[in-house]
Amino acid sequence: MNAMRKFSKSLICGSFLALICLRPMHAQTAANPPTAANATVANPAPTVQAPDDMMKKLSDLVHAGKYSEAQQTVAALLILYPGDQRLTKAKTLLDKALLSSKSTETTERWNPPTASVAPPATGTIATQLSGMDKVEYNSLMELVGKAQQTTDLEQQKALLQRFMNMSSPFLLKHPNEMLLWLLRAESALSLDDLRAGYEAGQRLLAAGAASSSDANLQRLLAQLNLKGWLDQKNVKIIEQEERFEWLLGTWNVYWMWSRYGGINSRDQELFVVSESGVEGYVIGDDGTKSAEPDFRGTILDSGEIKWECYLPPTDIGGLYAFRHLDGGKSGRTTIGRKSDLHGYFANGEDTGNQQFYPFGWQPVISYEFDKDKKTMKMVIPPQEADPQNTYSKKNPIFLSFGKVESRQAGQVK
Repeated sequence: MNAMRKFSKSLICGSFLALICLRPMHAQTAANPPTAANATVANPAPTVQAPDDMMKKLSDLVHAGKYSEAQQTVAALLILYPGDQRLTKAKTLLDKALLSSKSTETTERWNPPTASVAPPATGTIATQLSGMDKVEYNSLMELVGKAQQTTDLEQQKALLQRFMNMSSPFLLKHPNEMLLWLLRAESALSLDDLRAGYEAGQRLLAAGAASSSDANLQRLLAQLNLKGWLDQKNVKIIEQEERFEWLLGTWNVYWMWSRYGGINSRDQELFVVSESGVEGYVIGDDGTKSAEPDFRGTILDSGEIKWECYLPPTDIGGLYAFRHLDGGKSGRTTIGRKSDLHGYFANGEDTGNQQFYPFGWQPVISYEFDKDKKTMKMVIPPQEADPQNTYSKKNPIFLSFGKVESRQAGQVK
């Protein structure tokens, strides 16, 4: 009896080794040469197959009789390679194997050929893990398998989110488990998780995924790239757009200078995300955006915004400015730009190229926004023709901003 078992197992392994070298059927058959009738018909796209090393490690689990682990791995691979009929057949046979005591017969029937692609190194599939590490890995595969089987979208997302939460600390200990990185990349796309998608994408690229001939892996990288998740600069901007959605867009602006009293309107302000933070641009009556920003905000680690305003040194080509021309209370002033029909005010002659102080980027005196984030206030310094004069320092400018539209709705030239 034992001799028969050994002979049977030897025969199974021999058959498997013979079949494992076979290529998929569509790769074995030479394509028929085009004829006049079908010369313009494109060849159908080949079915995407799981990579060689993944199938080899999966088969090792089966030959070792580790059907439960193999079943979990098949479920995970089916998420990445849903069109691979070998995996579908393997899942069916493994499901039966776990319900039957005739595991030898099932193993003999399951001999999947491998794909003919060269993917990046994909690490181990639990065969080199032991103890609780192995238990944790199997738990991750179990979660992915359940997510693959459920048809309830909310339940699937919950399972994938749990997988993401559990796999993160596991990968800190086992960073070379590329199958988990592949699954995290797919899960990140399903959950729209930018940070996790970027991290998984970087791991895959570092493993050589960009040069892989695996069509499914290339499709995954393409999806990550279209989302902008493979470029750190894009990721940072996208994160800031999501974090400061309430700020981005067009705002109405009003000013008050204690010298004149009352509330006066001026051109609008458009806030957009930049690589370093947020920038504000003046929007004229004709919808034209200024070439250079007049506000910029640097996002601190605390999440707060450190605001600065730009004060041009002269009137020539300048943005908004509040200027006091002499030290007397009746001194001449200029406010805003001449092109602004709403807010320009000049008491006296054109200042031309006269120098004003301070100039360049200056920190705002204070900044606050309401709880609903529909309005905000800034206090900024005015400029003086005489750098020694202290009058303007005692009379800052109060700006009020009111949100009028989202960043997508603005028609800016």
